Amino acid sequence: MTTPQAAAALLESAEKTAFLTCDLREALERHGGDVARAERDGHLLRQWDSAEPEARAGLLLSFAWHSRTHQLPPSEDWGSEYANELHGYAAAFEGASESFHGSGFPAMPLPGKARALASSLAFDRDEPELSLKTALLLMAPVYRDPAA
Repeated sequence: MTTPQAAAALLESAEKTAFLTCDLREALERHGGDVARAERDGHLLRQWDSAEPEARAGLLLSFAWHSRTHQLPPSEDWGSEYANELHGYAAAFEGASESFHGSGFPAMPLPGKARALASSLAFDRDEPELSLKTALLLMAPVYRDPAA
């Protein structure tokens, strides 16, 4: 890919990420912040499933970082396991946001344990519900208390 093409692809991914973030927030608003209800929102699932895996991976990583000082909502399933693992990586990280995300963020590949998990979840086309729930669990505490 040439440099202008790479830049255009990165810009397009960033734009889609912004729209997807709005979709996630609006779903939480529609469902009163209830992750269990938001994850079953058909419109949101279609938007999440149709998003580029790179955009989903970037959001998972960013939501993990921003949720690191919050407590995640209770849940007992694989989405919760992954959310807690990503949250734990971010909470234990001693560097700045730029170091956590990697120098090429949001471009792939995303190196490191948290980035590897975020990428793995995001590229799983068989179970988009799992990565969607993980994203919602990571976003929910920040959505409820953005100033904290």
